[in-house]
Amino acid sequence: MTQQTPATLDIDKDLLRFTPKQIIATQTADAHQFTLFGGSRGPGKSYWLRWYPVRKLLEYATHGLRGVRWGLFCEDYPALKDRQISKISVEFPEWLGVLKDSKEHGLAYHLAEEYGGGIIALRNLDDPSKYMSAEFGGISVDELTKNTVETFNLLRGSLRWPGKPKPRFTGATNPGGIGHAWVKDYFIDKIFPSELRPLSDEFGFVPALPDDNPHLDAAYWQMLETLPPNLAKAWRHGDWSIFAGQVFKEFSHEKHVCKYGDVPGEGVNIRGVDWGYTNPFACLWGRKELDTGRIWIYREAYTRGLTDRQQAQMIKDMTPPDEKVSMTFADPAMWTKKNAGNIVTDTAREYGTIGVPLSRADNSRVNGVRKIHRLLGNLPDGRPGMMIAEECQNLIKQLQNLAASGKDPEDVDTDQEDHCFDALKYLLSNVKDGTNEKPALMFTHPLEGVKGL
Repeated sequence: MTQQTPATLDIDKDLLRFTPKQIIATQTADAHQFTLFGGSRGPGKSYWLRWYPVRKLLEYATHGLRGVRWGLFCEDYPALKDRQISKISVEFPEWLGVLKDSKEHGLAYHLAEEYGGGIIALRNLDDPSKYMSAEFGGISVDELTKNTVETFNLLRGSLRWPGKPKPRFTGATNPGGIGHAWVKDYFIDKIFPSELRPLSDEFGFVPALPDDNPHLDAAYWQMLETLPPNLAKAWRHGDWSIFAGQVFKEFSHEKHVCKYGDVPGEGVNIRGVDWGYTNPFACLWGRKELDTGRIWIYREAYTRGLTDRQQAQMIKDMTPPDEKVSMTFADPAMWTKKNAGNIVTDTAREYGTIGVPLSRADNSRVNGVRKIHRLLGNLPDGRPGMMIAEECQNLIKQLQNLAASGKDPEDVDTDQEDHCFDALKYLLSNVKDGTNEKPALMFTHPLEGVKGL
C-alpha cells in the first residue's frame, strides 16, 4: 500500500479503500452485532475482514476507548498465515502499527499508540476451548463455515469488553464445510434455536459475488468461468443449496421429498435410532414397498435431553398401535454396559423395558453413504429409490448440508450435525450397498437377525 502522511490521510479513501459492496458490509456490521459477508469466491471477503477491525479500533480510539483487543480467526494456523498474516505484513503501512509476537498478546498487530493502541490478535481455531476465558472487543472469523456452531457459541462467550456493550462479530465465507448448515440457518434463512431468537434482528448478511470486486485479474476470472456446473453455482454464483464437498449432490427437494399422504399404506416398516442426550437423539420410520423395493421415510423424532426410557417411550407413543414395525435398528454402542445405581444395564435393555426391542445396526458410515447414493438414484420405474416425507425436516436439511470428510471423500465429516443421517444409515442396515451386487436394491428378510433381550 502506498505510504501516506497520517495527518493528511482520509481513512476511508486512502487507507481502507473499500469497494461499494465492502462499504455496504461495513454499514451492515455497524448496525448489527453479527454480520456475514460474501457467500461466493472473489468478492474481497478476507480483505474486508482484516481492515474492518482497523476501522473499528480507530473509531473506538476517537471515543476514548483505547487498547481494545480484536480477535481475527482462521480455522488453523496455515490458513491464518496464508489468508491474513502474509497480507497484513504487506498491506498495513509502517506508520499505522507493527506486527509482532509478545508474551501478553501472542502474535498480533499492534496499532501505534497515537492511533489508540488497539490490538488485532491473530488466532487459529484448531482448539477453540483455548478461548473460553478470553475477552475480545470484536471478533472476525475467516471462512466461518469451516467451524461448528459450538465454536461460534464459544466465541460468542468471549465477545465482551469493558465499555463496549455490543462488541461486533463479523464473518466471511464460501458455501460449504462442516458449518454450512448453521451458518445458512442463522444468516441466510433466519432460522434460530429458541435461545437465539431474541437476537434474531442482530444477524445481518451481505451477499457478494466476484462481480463486486473490480480488482480480480483475468486468470482468476478464467478459473471461475471454467468451473464444473455444480461448483460454479457455489463459487461463482453464491448458491447455498450446493457447495464444494457436498456429500449428496444428487439430493433434490423437488425429486426426493413428498407429502405424507403419498406414502403407500402397505409395506415392511423399519425404524432406525441414533442415541443422544446432550446431542440430539434421532429416530426415523421407514416403509419398504415389497414390489419395487422403494424406501419411504415418513416420520422422524429429533430432540435432546431425554433419558433412555424417555426416548423409547417417545418412539412408542409416536408409533400408532396398528402400525407393525418389523425391526428397529440402532447404534451398536447402545449395547455398551453401564452402571445405573447398583444395576449393570445398557441402553438397548432400557429400550426393551419400554417395549421397543432393538437390533444391532450396520455402523459403517461409508456403507451408509453408498446405500443412500444408490437409493437417491432412480429405480427401473424412473422414480427415486428413496422418498422422504416433508415432515422429516431435520433429515432433509442434513442430507442437503452434509459435507465430506477431509480424510476420506467417501465418508462424511463427523464434526457436523449428522444424527438423522446416522439414524437413516441404521434404518438401511439390511439394504445391500451394491458394491459387489448386480441388483440395484435388495432387502433381507424383515425378521432376520432379531435379537431378544
